[in-house]
Amino acid sequence: MKILLTILFAATPVFCEPQAHGNILSAAQLEQAVLQEPGNASLYLQLGFAYSNLQKVDEAQAAFETVIRLDPSKDAAYFMLGLIYEKKGLKEKAIAAWKAYLELETVPHMREKALKHLHNLQN
Repeated sequence: MKILLTILFAATPVFCEPQAHGNILSAAQLEQAVLQEPGNASLYLQLGFAYSNLQKVDEAQAAFETVIRLDPSKDAAYFMLGLIYEKKGLKEKAIAAWKAYLELETVPHMREKALKHLHNLQN
């Protein structure tokens, strides 16, 4: 399972780099930050990536789901949720996440990646 998670998160594109004053924030710092600003979708997005880097999949999933609840226009959260749901075998949720991502994303090579995932899930 650890190898699968490493492959999952190593292959993901970098949508954002959690930074403050040029320094990468740790998951612990981001956890404190979201406590101070619980409505800040960008902080939750950064936290999701931090958890992903630590291979804390369930925590990453929860953070990305919070991003969507707070700001449904954050396409990176849908991309990451598509990957997470897909790897967890949550086919219907993965399909919904990929479709939502495709509604927002305009970059051709990113759309192509999402379409491949969606195609594989629907066949």
